Amino acid sequence: MKIKREGVRTRSSYKKQKAGTSNGGISHLDNPFEEEFGSSSGSGQGVWTELSGEVASNLANTVVSLASFSEGNTMFFACTGIIIKNDPETKITSFLTSLSLVRSTEDDSKIFQDMKIQVCLPDDRVELGWLNFWDLQHNLAVINIPRFHTLRVACLDNQRQFECHSKVVAVGRCFNSGKLMATAGMLTDNPSRDYHEELAISTCEITMTGVGGPLINFDGDFIGMNFYSEKETPFLPRNKIGELLKQFSERILSWAKKGPGSTVERFPIPNKSDSQGLKDKILNCKCFHARWPYSSALGVAEKQELRSNGYPFPLWEDIGRRLVNSFEEEFSANISSELQKEVASNMSQSVVALDSFVGRKRSFACTGIVIECNESTTRVLTSASLVRNSEIENKVADNLKIVVCLPDNRIIPGTLQHYSLNYNIAVIGITGFCCTQAARISDQVQLKPHGAVVALGRVYISGKLMATRGVVTSKPSELNCKDIVISTCKITKAGIGGPLIDFDGNFIGMNFYGLEETPYIPMNTILQLLGNFGAEGTIAIDDHSLSRWPVPKPFWCYPTWHRSEEELDVEEFLAKMNVPF
Repeated sequence: MKIKREGVRTRSSYKKQKAGTSNGGISHLDNPFEEEFGSSSGSGQGVWTELSGEVASNLANTVVSLASFSEGNTMFFACTGIIIKNDPETKITSFLTSLSLVRSTEDDSKIFQDMKIQVCLPDDRVELGWLNFWDLQHNLAVINIPRFHTLRVACLDNQRQFECHSKVVAVGRCFNSGKLMATAGMLTDNPSRDYHEELAISTCEITMTGVGGPLINFDGDFIGMNFYSEKETPFLPRNKIGELLKQFSERILSWAKKGPGSTVERFPIPNKSDSQGLKDKILNCKCFHARWPYSSALGVAEKQELRSNGYPFPLWEDIGRRLVNSFEEEFSANISSELQKEVASNMSQSVVALDSFVGRKRSFACTGIVIECNESTTRVLTSASLVRNSEIENKVADNLKIVVCLPDNRIIPGTLQHYSLNYNIAVIGITGFCCTQAARISDQVQLKPHGAVVALGRVYISGKLMATRGVVTSKPSELNCKDIVISTCKITKAGIGGPLIDFDGNFIGMNFYGLEETPYIPMNTILQLLGNFGAEGTIAIDDHSLSRWPVPKPFWCYPTWHRSEEELDVEEFLAKMNVPF
């Protein structure tokens, strides 16, 4: 049995309402959501004369007003809310309020996720918010905004028990005027059973403005969240609110325990026999998210950044959502500080980052190693994924622009000089820059079986140099290039094209990407290819024996969905299932 829907009245119902309200409130027939009740905090009258200065101050700093707007900036609903979280880690401030803010008045099961939500803070600043969590059955919602350091959080955790006939205070705030109001009453029984058994009743008389506002006792202890009814005020008790918020936070924590540096792997798309249940689970998660972007205004900058970097847009708003398999993802273990001083110095001067663009959109980003430098030209060895056409694997992308991030963070243009798509290597030329240190590539270097190695990479945007250790194995590669060798180093996409070295700094090979281990093309094969480049220029492509060099696509990880057994690209799965979203 669902809770009877409270807190919603049509605009036409207000036209029948007599002017004025009980307790001397003011009626705004043109804007029913500004209808006052009780007495205002600045009046020095009514219940405010019975509240201590501390309680009045807490209310003034924790009670806010919220409004939702449909297309054309028409106000759909306005109500009250309280600040329940101001998190320095997520940089998010959260408000508890009524789901009536964005709930259809015609269809209780429908939520308007695309509405613009504004939060009027206690200091009268107005911020854009988004719907982060809701519960249809209990008509409860949590609205988020970017964090404000100065906001005070309401305490919902008092353990006091409240008996019938206890004196209580209902509080609300008008959206346009910012006026804080309160009215007194007492707790009563619910003998008529007009409401769901989980709701309680007070005799406080509020207007629609007070929907979503707090019910407190005269000591300021939180009792519940108010809804609207003609002659009394139903409210959702504190203990039930606590249960709902705990359920929501546990979904977040189940992911957060994995840590921000944890790896999310892409599982295969389930077969059709398993897909329906998984689809239902994903769609059920929609009740914990608003569609992204929560605001067209706030989404513009992020859209531009994602589009220019070649990344997909997220589906949902979700605290802690992160982009997996991005070019900015760092190695989970960075041992740069453990390298010998000379080796670390040489690598820091010879390892560069590269980006390629088609127009203004990034095509690829990876690492490179300087292999030759003279007074006029520097040559960088890297992966041919930098220049490969993303749609046609045996073709170099047209109209490609290459830029190189040097060790000193200068950005200069590069030119494709040579490449082999079959072996997935490329040489990029840089003019006007002379590197002081090139990699030591020699066919005299002998690596012992299971010898310790280090994979290096540099992130293009930050310029950060990364290193991770491993050993060379005899495990065969899953790539269909017979020359490939495997190391246990674990890199990210940013490390593609980076060098594999021993702990003396000798060049062993060039790294590619693998889910668990790192395939690399060994130094002797590279030397042979470089010799062919010098003799023949670009190597011809054999379409019949072209090796494949898969690179994982970026996708969004949502904390309330992604768990150890359910880590997949949600958007890709829904697309394959032909699910409109």
